[in-house]
Amino acid sequence: MKVCSLTSSYFIKLTTEMISDLFLQKYPQPKGQKKKKIVKYGMGGLIVFFLICIIWFPLLFISLVRSVVGVVNHPIDVTVTVKLGGYEPLFTMSVQQQSIQPFNNSQYEELTKMFKDNATAMQFITLYSYEDIVTAQIEGSSGSVWRISPPSRQEVIKELLGSQVDLTLRLAWNFQRDLGKGGTVEHTFDKYSIDLEPGNLVRAELASLLIGNRTEPVLVPNFFPNYIRAPNGAEAKPVSQLYKGGEDGYLGITLSLKSDRSSNSSGTREWWDIAVEGCVPPSCGVLRMVIFNDKHHGSVCLCGVGASMRGPHPEALHRHLSDRGARAGGGAVLQTDFPVSVSRDHDQMDPRKPGCKPGLRDAVTMFTHKE
Repeated sequence: MKVCSLTSSYFIKLTTEMISDLFLQKYPQPKGQKKKKIVKYGMGGLIVFFLICIIWFPLLFISLVRSVVGVVNHPIDVTVTVKLGGYEPLFTMSVQQQSIQPFNNSQYEELTKMFKDNATAMQFITLYSYEDIVTAQIEGSSGSVWRISPPSRQEVIKELLGSQVDLTLRLAWNFQRDLGKGGTVEHTFDKYSIDLEPGNLVRAELASLLIGNRTEPVLVPNFFPNYIRAPNGAEAKPVSQLYKGGEDGYLGITLSLKSDRSSNSSGTREWWDIAVEGCVPPSCGVLRMVIFNDKHHGSVCLCGVGASMRGPHPEALHRHLSDRGARAGGGAVLQTDFPVSVSRDHDQMDPRKPGCKPGLRDAVTMFTHKE
């Protein structure tokens, strides 16, 4: 026996009949007599309004809960990596909680003043309060020595100068959260890449740095997005609303190759420094990344709403009918075993109990078949 659950169409039909019965009991109208238009349209309008409220109230309730209630789970670790092609990363730096500073009210006001003429940016910023925003102070000097073998170094120089294919320069960031404060994703990450075409000035200047013919930093324009949105999911995308020109609005950076020959070391140690284009000392030694964190709301449950819309679960109804049939010693399920009338085909009526014909009040449709 197969039992189908209560559908939304039956629910709406039942609700409409109930409202009509209540209205007729309070305002009786003789049958066959034409109703006034004010009564007809007034009753119909109330029914439509009531149905709209039933459908939209859960959505409105969830929206209000999500906008008010929630826990901000700030990153506890921010890692930034710059990589050229498939070679050893040029720059890797991680900062922890002491370098991840929460926004205060004055910083939030400065941010809004900066974008006050940009309606799209203000629409995004107003979705967050200053408690949702942090600034990651990323040290401009790489946290690790650039460990590249001499053959690989020569291969990089050769590809920068002589290769006829694009070479990818990639900036990646990774945010780690404490799952104990909420959320289901521990690491949120993303990347931004630019393709350096053959003949690109950046390629030639990087090659000069590696050869040793250049000491000045290499400028890479529009490479560092300093506004990042950290959602509850796994992708932390740049905030496009805060860049008028899209990716062309990203900050430029400078790359410098530093070296140190220590007396305690057998060779020269090298590392890369990064600074924001046009920065003023001493702020050049720090990359500031502003991170907008979405609140974690947990699971919002509207108990009873879903069940009333869907009706009884088919397995639960089947188990209930099976138990009653077993207590009665087996046999067919009778019409009286159901709390509501069940529509059947004319050849499936119980001969012992003349059933009612299926009508508009049927809330559950049951299909039976012989095994």
